[in-house]
This record gives sequence, structure tokens and C-alpha cells, in this order.
Amino acid sequence: MVLSTIPYIAEGATAEIFACDEDKILKLYHQGASPGEAEQEAIRASIAYDAGLNTPAVIDTITIENRQGIIFERVHGITMTEAIITNPQKLIPYAHLLAELQVDMHTRTASKLPLQHQRLQREIQRVSELASETKASILTDLDRLPDDNVICHGDFHPDNILLTVAEPAIIDWVDATQGSPLADVARTALLLQISELPSSMSEPRRQKITEMRHLFSEAYLEHYTQIQSIARKAIARWDLPVAAARLTEGIGNDEKAGLLEIIKASLP
Repeated sequence: MVLSTIPYIAEGATAEIFACDEDKILKLYHQGASPGEAEQEAIRASIAYDAGLNTPAVIDTITIENRQGIIFERVHGITMTEAIITNPQKLIPYAHLLAELQVDMHTRTASKLPLQHQRLQREIQRVSELASETKASILTDLDRLPDDNVICHGDFHPDNILLTVAEPAIIDWVDATQGSPLADVARTALLLQISELPSSMSEPRRQKITEMRHLFSEAYLEHYTQIQSIARKAIARWDLPVAAARLTEGIGNDEKAGLLEIIKASLP
């Protein structure tokens, strides 16, 4: 397969997407991706697929021009983010749909996925912005939180939901673990609320997007907690370790400052 001959579709933070043909796409990781990254995502995506979740099937892993890649079944559709931008009047129904998809995912278990607690522990230990004693306190807090073995996506947000003519498909399983559904929800809420907007965005548009994100996040959390009959405070208990782990992800200064505020407010 010659990269220059494959039609380009899109680019994300970690990879580019190419169209192999009408039935297959190639997710090609950027140079410098961790060794085995594609293989690990392929395994996790296959576990999700085998658990009955609607996600593109893994066809093969491949190396092109010293870059790791995965060939997936091609799913035709647009992201939920694109749908919200096109039809902002459907903001609340889409927020409810996001919650319902996550609730369905959290009914399924997967003993072969990595352990959520262990992943969070590793990430927190890597954080350079926090003092050693602060990290020790966060890890102690994490140890007190309940564990579980349900499928947790780890990066569940509207960009990773494809809306198709049939049913929504969940993509991008690189961060998937088995663990507590509440940690997964806390992570989604965090991403919806404070993930950084492009610096090139105009101030009026930034304000509008910020307002929409707040409405979306509130509707999503309200719907999830209603369906699951859980209190918001049960999710909030995960804010501290989830926010700390997020600091390792190469985020911008504004988001980093927001995370540090959350951590400061959540420390015992």
C-alpha cells in the first residue's frame, strides 16, 4: 500500500484517516507513536466489537512508511460534533443520545481490557505539574474509590460518535479499560466542560461554543444519572484522579490551568 495513492479523509491528535476503498479505512498513527500503539488499539476495539457494541470491525494492522496503522471496516456517517454544529437545535437530544450510548456500553463487561485503576495510577505518577506529596494524596484517594469490570471507553465524547443511517457507532478505543462506569462518566464530563478551544477562534464564537458545551454537558449528566439512578456526587468523587491523569496528555495551558483548579478544589 502506497500512502500517496490513498485518499485522505481527516486528521486527529494522534493519527490520520485515509479511505482504502468504500468498505475500509486506514487509521495511520503519527510518527513517534508509542511502540505497539496500533496493535493495542486493535485489540481493544476488537474486544468492544465482540462485546456487541456498534463499532467498526478491525480488519488488520499494518506498517506504512515506518508508521503504525489499523485497517478498519468503513462506517459512513458524520461525527456527533458535526451534527450538533449543523443542527444546534438538536443539542439536547444529542446529549441524551450520548448518555444512552454510554449507559449501554456500561452494561457490558470485558475481562481482557486493561485495568482502569492501574492506568490511572500510571498516569498520575507521570504528572510533572504536581508535587510528590500531592500525587501521593491523589493516589490514596484513588485507592478508596470502587472498582468494577465494565467496558469504559476512556475518551467518550461527541467526536468519537459517528452518526450513520443505521445506528450510532463508537470509534477510537485506544484508551479503553475495564473499570468503574463513574470514572468513565467523570472523564466525559471533564472533556465536555474544559477541553481547550482553538486559539484562532473568534471571541463571539468562543463564547457561543462555551455556552453550548455547558448546556450539552448538563443535559448529558442529567440524563445519565436519571437512567442509572445515581447521584452526581458519586461521579464527582472521581474528578480528582481523572483530572490529574488528564495532565499527562499534552494539553494546552488554559485547560491545564482549569485542571489544576479542579485538583486544588478536590484535594482532601
